[in-house]
Amino acid sequence: MTKREELDVFMQRINEFIESKYILADIKIVNLLKSIAASETLLALFKNCLTGFDYEAAKKKYLVKSPYLSDSKGEFVLPPNPREILAFIFNILVDIDAKRIILSEFLSKYFYEDGSCYAGYSAFINSMIRPFGACVETLMESVIEGSLQDPVEAVNEAEENLAKQKELDEIERKKDEELQKKSYGKNAKKIKELLLIDKKKVKESNLNPKAKEEALLVIDMLANVVESMDKDAVNYAFVAYKNTARIHKILFFGRVKKIGKLLNV
Repeated sequence: MTKREELDVFMQRINEFIESKYILADIKIVNLLKSIAASETLLALFKNCLTGFDYEAAKKKYLVKSPYLSDSKGEFVLPPNPREILAFIFNILVDIDAKRIILSEFLSKYFYEDGSCYAGYSAFINSMIRPFGACVETLMESVIEGSLQDPVEAVNEAEENLAKQKELDEIERKKDEELQKKSYGKNAKKIKELLLIDKKKVKESNLNPKAKEEALLVIDMLANVVESMDKDAVNYAFVAYKNTARIHKILFFGRVKKIGKLLNV
């Protein structure tokens, strides 16, 4: 279909909805949503409007407590611009179609007139559906005339820009990761050099064989995990190393502070 044909089908469905009786509302909403789904241009138009739109926040702004009726009643406030009108009312229609909103309850709460569901339905049509259709028509006419960017092109550009940004972000992430690895790698090398000195001191010390064995085991454990970048394993090994250093303060004098600094802990 051409853009003009897409708009004509939509306007036919919106007018059928506006002219319909309350009892036929459900089928008219289904037909209206189908006309949007069948139109590449309308789908792109709504996608543009829905991107970044906070539906939950919008419900608090546009479905408010009525200052004139009881606490159980509210009123609909028309959003201030076409983008918000399209995004908000489209979400409402989708929720009605999916039965997340029960139309009779919605009308009774936000379009209460004289207690009649038919009067409420008329208010709903005039306050919500007519402005919705008018906004779509105005925007689509602007697209057809060329005074507004084709929403399909806009969506494609946005998706291309998003893909490029993701690619750039991934490149930056990998660069940061490599820098961290290099920095950590240098520190790990220094730590292993310090631990080799520790092992030599322990072996040459006057500690009893059992104490030597335990101290060497702790040193080896830290040396084995220090290059892994496994934070949990490194932290566990370093805690064991600190406890050993506390017991043998002279042998490990100043070591905990130096290694802790290199580990950034």
